[in-house]
Amino acid sequence: MKVLVCVIGMFFSVFVVQAEPLYLEQVKSSGVDEKKLQEAHKQIKEHSEIVLKEDLFVSPFHKQGESKVTDKNSFCSTCHQQRPHRSDERRRSFLNMHSRYISCETCHFSPKDVQLEYRWLNFNENSNKISAKRITPFYGEESVIIFSDHELATQAKETWKNKSSVEKAKLKLRLHAPLSKEGPECIDCHNSKDQLLDLKLLDFTKKETAKLQQHAIPRFFSRFKKEEQRLRMSDLLQ
Repeated sequence: MKVLVCVIGMFFSVFVVQAEPLYLEQVKSSGVDEKKLQEAHKQIKEHSEIVLKEDLFVSPFHKQGESKVTDKNSFCSTCHQQRPHRSDERRRSFLNMHSRYISCETCHFSPKDVQLEYRWLNFNENSNKISAKRITPFYGEESVIIFSDHELATQAKETWKNKSSVEKAKLKLRLHAPLSKEGPECIDCHNSKDQLLDLKLLDFTKKETAKLQQHAIPRFFSRFKKEEQRLRMSDLLQ
């Protein structure tokens, strides 16, 4: 009987640990550093809303497809735009393109001493809709991420709407504590050795793998670091 109780207790403990996504666990366990809190508070004070211009002077020259609408949205989209990268003018278009196929956490969530796997996760729950899969980190058999319908997103919106700037700064710190501001370099995935992603596990064919590893744009960014060095069509042929 004692053995049975122990087994049940062990099973319950494992179930509880696995039931909560790893990102959420780390948010809850994160502390508040006073210096970082002051920096975050300064950022909150200087924050200004981004105004999106819809009335273009001319119509777009290129055909623009509609963005994929998914049943699930990233938790990050609670505060960030769907195209979140904008500070790096040279690379932001390429980085934002990746956000349609790679979850934010794949590049910005890499906790120490934790072995993650990367798999495709469908952001559409309805099987009748077009698949909207994104490469997402998994811990064990569970995805590490949460979505914008999670109760933490509701709490974040409430805090941002009604709380003081100090409370907003604390929230910002907690949500970003498990994350790294800078993601990996392009070449870290677009190379033939020591890749961050297991392309075989992600079902890439040999042809697709070769194209990814030999892509000219990541090689350009790895060779030319300075802001004034621009990408030219001739670079794509090298």
